[in-house]
Amino acid sequence: MSKYVYGIDLGTTYSCIAYQDEDGRPTVIKNMDTNADTTPSVVQWGEDGTVIVGQEAKDTGVLEPDRTIAFVKQLMGKSPVAITIDGKDISPTEVSSYILRELAKQAGAQMDDEVKDVVITCPAYFGEAERTATKQAGEIAGLNVLSIIEEPTAAAICYGVTRADEDKNVLIYDLGGGTFDITVMKITNGEIRVVTTEGDHDLGGKQWDNALSSILVDKFTAESGYDGDPFTAENNEEFLQDLAIKAERAKQALSNKASAKTMLEFEGERARVEVTREEFDAATKDLLDSTVTLTKKALEDAKKEGVNVDEILLVGGSTKMPQVQEMIKDTFNIEPKNFEPDEAVAKGAAIYAIIQATKQSEVKETEVKEQDESGNEVARDTTTGETRILPTIGGGSAMPTNITAATKVISVSTKSFGIKAFGGDGQEHIFNLIKKNDELPAHAEQSFGTHEDNQTTAMIELFESPEKADSYDVDSDLKLGDAELTLPANTPANSEIQISLDLQEDGTISLHAKKVDTGEVVDAVFKSENVMSKEEIEEAKARVSTGLQMQM
Repeated sequence: MSKYVYGIDLGTTYSCIAYQDEDGRPTVIKNMDTNADTTPSVVQWGEDGTVIVGQEAKDTGVLEPDRTIAFVKQLMGKSPVAITIDGKDISPTEVSSYILRELAKQAGAQMDDEVKDVVITCPAYFGEAERTATKQAGEIAGLNVLSIIEEPTAAAICYGVTRADEDKNVLIYDLGGGTFDITVMKITNGEIRVVTTEGDHDLGGKQWDNALSSILVDKFTAESGYDGDPFTAENNEEFLQDLAIKAERAKQALSNKASAKTMLEFEGERARVEVTREEFDAATKDLLDSTVTLTKKALEDAKKEGVNVDEILLVGGSTKMPQVQEMIKDTFNIEPKNFEPDEAVAKGAAIYAIIQATKQSEVKETEVKEQDESGNEVARDTTTGETRILPTIGGGSAMPTNITAATKVISVSTKSFGIKAFGGDGQEHIFNLIKKNDELPAHAEQSFGTHEDNQTTAMIELFESPEKADSYDVDSDLKLGDAELTLPANTPANSEIQISLDLQEDGTISLHAKKVDTGEVVDAVFKSENVMSKEEIEEAKARVSTGLQMQM
């Protein structure tokens, strides 16, 4: 039996794992190899197939670009392949599972525990496909994923139960290494409610690093007299690796000093270069302005819901940059709070893991307790036959004194979901049934009519978009899936078809369509094409459990 449950911040650039101790204190577990609170989200395959995760992979990534992958989080649910190793395609989900497995191994060794029951975080903008892929990564890593929770919500849980002493409306500005999230939420006694979210999955600290790298290279060529472009020159791998490390260090130094110096060397030319905070801020102003635009949009959406923000909470390692803190204060006239930027998400996930484990360990009236072939205690639904692993709560983790299993965490949909149909103008449009910021779980119903006489089928196409509009023009790139409803012979045009959508907290969306006068129905649960099948998951489990790449 496991002693603790765990929260995992599966980050774009760095990941972190935390647990709740016996006194209810959320605590981050350090990486044993580096003594750091976080582990780089970088995976590398050695020539013998051995998988390396973390700092070693990051430090040599540019030298082994074809065998190393970083920023895999940006591919989750969007691409079937993240990297090809020795002729074998590896999915983003499997790559992420290696990161999760490393975190679990590190934590288990230090806690003398089997890391099993976890909550994993994801960006607020993640849709159904990305959330499913994240959950599957945990499954491949051998974990029992209790829940997938948004990173800003996890941070708010940590903040809400450890610092907040009164009801507040909080905007969480989450600028990580590869992603940016804005979430407005209400924190009240016994409830944390998300109001609205915004985000950009391509905006993060890496872009600031790239800008600083360009400054350093420009100064290097000017100081050394090097005639060429080190970014495009041949045999520049070692230089680029060195540059990436020094740019990140210079960025960190500029958070505390007015200038930073470093030595660069390439093709026999050397130069000691210096960059000032003013130069860095000027070069990255457009990036910062992009976060301002999204923040203002979130604030406007919150006001439409009658919510005015009392506090701004900074989360994510990139919020340590002074330019971020100064911008928040100058633009929004609120002194931001920099609250454990590297740890809050994992700690909040650990707190939420206790809540979920407590709830999910209860066997429902329609379930019976059994043991599966792997030795896990499971609850089997006697009506559907479906099983779920029961969390094993030992004597370790304890609930914080000011939170209980009854504490509600209410999230909202980060996307809108709609059906394609003909509008009054005779043209096809997408009509949203569930809209962005609708409270989860969400349910919506709407009636549509058949388009022509004697239709034999009605193709019901589901679309997912980031906008809250009632309707919009058809965009095939936003299609999530379709379902076909068989119609009886001689069905006249405009025959009523009632469509209902249900969106669960884990991002799963199901559709029910019914022809009202005859009772014909069709049901569908939508999965992205980039979500792994059960067979693919089992194959990946076999590879990940050995830590070796399967030979072709």
